[in-house]
Amino acid sequence: MGKCSGGDEDVRTHFERMREFVHKKTRRPIDDYYDWVPRPGTQYCIHMTIRSIQTAAMFGSILGPVSALLRHRSENRELVDAFVSGGLHGALVGAALGPVISLATCKNMNRVRKFQNLVKSKFDHTQLWQDHIAIASAAVGYISNGQIGLVVGLDLSLLFALASSNW
Repeated sequence: MGKCSGGDEDVRTHFERMREFVHKKTRRPIDDYYDWVPRPGTQYCIHMTIRSIQTAAMFGSILGPVSALLRHRSENRELVDAFVSGGLHGALVGAALGPVISLATCKNMNRVRKFQNLVKSKFDHTQLWQDHIAIASAAVGYISNGQIGLVVGLDLSLLFALASSNW
């Protein structure tokens, strides 16, 4: 018998509907969480890198002026320069160590295990917002005051993250 012109489209839509039905029936409850965090290893790496940049910048901005004081450089300008250079060097070290640390911890993990680590470390919307705030504060600080603004933005975002995680 003859085929009507829209027969091919009916077969496609029927196939699409059947595929959606089978997909809904075979979907596991954990798959909803995979939709929430589609690439848990990448998300974990980004999160660890941002945290290591913040932490290393904080340590560098503390250790920079301390080392300047130990070398008997107590002028305000020298202390500010030591603060900025220590924070920038710390941020660079953190940027290099962040992916290394996250890859070392996720080396032999499958996707489910990576996702469990994200959930266990309370990787939720609060953590995502803290990461976004860290990036935004560093960017706004750099745009407004240059390198010193970048270091202050990273330090303040880490202090904000620590204060908000405890409350």
